[in-house]
Amino acid sequence: MHPVSLLHRDLRSAVDAMARRPLHELLEQQGILQALARDLALKALRQDVRFTAEERDVVLAQVCAGLPCVPPAHLEGDWIAQLPEQLQDTVRQRWEHLCNQKALEDRYGEQVEAYFLERREDLEQVVFRLLRLPQQGLAEELYLRLIDDDASFGDLASRYSSGDESITRGIVGPIELSQLHPTLRGVLQGLAVGDIHPPFLLEPSILLVRLEHRRPASLNEALRHRLLEELLQPDLQAGIDAALAELRRSLAPDDATPAPTPALALARS
Repeated sequence: MHPVSLLHRDLRSAVDAMARRPLHELLEQQGILQALARDLALKALRQDVRFTAEERDVVLAQVCAGLPCVPPAHLEGDWIAQLPEQLQDTVRQRWEHLCNQKALEDRYGEQVEAYFLERREDLEQVVFRLLRLPQQGLAEELYLRLIDDDASFGDLASRYSSGDESITRGIVGPIELSQLHPTLRGVLQGLAVGDIHPPFLLEPSILLVRLEHRRPASLNEALRHRLLEELLQPDLQAGIDAALAELRRSLAPDDATPAPTPALALARS
């Protein structure tokens, strides 16, 4: 254990060193400034949302669904403050979620189908059996037993696999192809259901795989929301990076006053 006196000395030294640094540098180093910029960008994005009269009635019903309150008649002003205090946090969370969805739909809705077609192959889900083996010779022996002797993949996985597949009789999934190692993903994409691929190296192991099931991706509501979020991320990060860069320039002690730029351009574009 570090002696208390030495720990106090080191702690005091660390605090003094931190105190000599600008606050914004410390906040950025800890990720606090980035998180704050993200929250502010999303808040600004929500503030630009406008609902039609028909959408308004649906939204008001959704934010108050299952709660002991009557939905407000309008969305003007601080309408959430008119609700019972114990319900306000729940309603605010639901309201912000719906505003986020509306903002993403307004901004990226027309791009989703094309983006889905671009991503569809990686979004496909598969179930497969996997044998993870330490030696090429053993892998080739078991491969021949599987294709020539009709051995049970599950039995062999339980007996020989060096990974968790020994517990699941080799079963992995359902899992999206995008979540797999590129080598394994490429192998599975080339298999038909029931096919066994010859042994291949995926360090540090030799793998044997058989495709059991393939589920093509479909653009349902949940996936649509996910793809909208994915489309947002590059623009959101670009806005955050630009805002942080502008903040650094404006706080630099020997810097001339920079030309103003929209720190959260994402939300205003």
